[in-house]
Amino acid sequence: MVSFHIEPTSKCTLECPLCDRTWFYETFKKRNLHEIDIDNIVKFVGPNAKITLCGNNGDPIYHSEFLKLCQNFKANNCSLHIHTNGSAKTKEWWEKLKNILQKGDHITFAIDGLEDTNHLYRKNAKWKSIMTAVNTLKNRTFKTTWQFIVFKHNQHQIYEAGKLSKELAFDEFKIKTSDRWRGKKELMPDREYVDDYYKHQEKVLVNKEYTTNMSPQCLKNNLPSQHLYIDAEGDFYPCCWIGTYRYKYKSLFSPKKTDMNIAICSLQEILENKKVIDFFNTTKDFNSAHECCKINCGVKNG
Repeated sequence: MVSFHIEPTSKCTLECPLCDRTWFYETFKKRNLHEIDIDNIVKFVGPNAKITLCGNNGDPIYHSEFLKLCQNFKANNCSLHIHTNGSAKTKEWWEKLKNILQKGDHITFAIDGLEDTNHLYRKNAKWKSIMTAVNTLKNRTFKTTWQFIVFKHNQHQIYEAGKLSKELAFDEFKIKTSDRWRGKKELMPDREYVDDYYKHQEKVLVNKEYTTNMSPQCLKNNLPSQHLYIDAEGDFYPCCWIGTYRYKYKSLFSPKKTDMNIAICSLQEILENKKVIDFFNTTKDFNSAHECCKINCGVKNG
């Protein structure tokens, strides 16, 4: 089964300093605001799909018809994993989403700290509204995760946040390492909070999610083994890394290609496109892989 990573919208209420969306604005002094067409994406994905709703630029819950989007996917028997910062929605809105989701679905809240620190990187995040969301979802059938990216300013709060996650009925507290410290020394945590060989920090490092050291081989039984990425404009990319601003403008999968948009092409037509086939074939070997694959997912075996 092919799974999907879908960016419902490029809109977000936050201004995280190292987000693609913030970089684009600082570079070009404008916002690219888009929303995926619900009918197009539901038809393209089809029934029984495994779907992650996240994105490179926007937060999925800010799609103007996000609840309808989820309803339509669930009507197609799709499983959903929603990634969100959780801000700026009402209790009533979260109640509606709670009634749409089912066992097997999942919401990950990106909360990088406590009330006094979360907003330092996740600028404009509103703690009170995040807690409204979390508390509204306490009695649920689906899973929730608190994802905690470690920064210099929140590293001292890992234990406390983990304890709070249990009180708030999260199913999982996940510590995540990040490359978003790159070039920002003031954000970089002390090594003892991110390196495994500091044995006295073993409790801190439980459930840490690694973002590197994966195999560059992205094919399984001649089908993509990773999430196929669809951005808020309906453009297709082999994965979300290729769809970042860093790579999308210099790759084969540049925007506005009529043979790579879900409004024009079916999934079968895209997967049979020679450019797509050639791309996935390059991932069979580290040396032939795309620059993006080598940097973000590649490790030379042996």
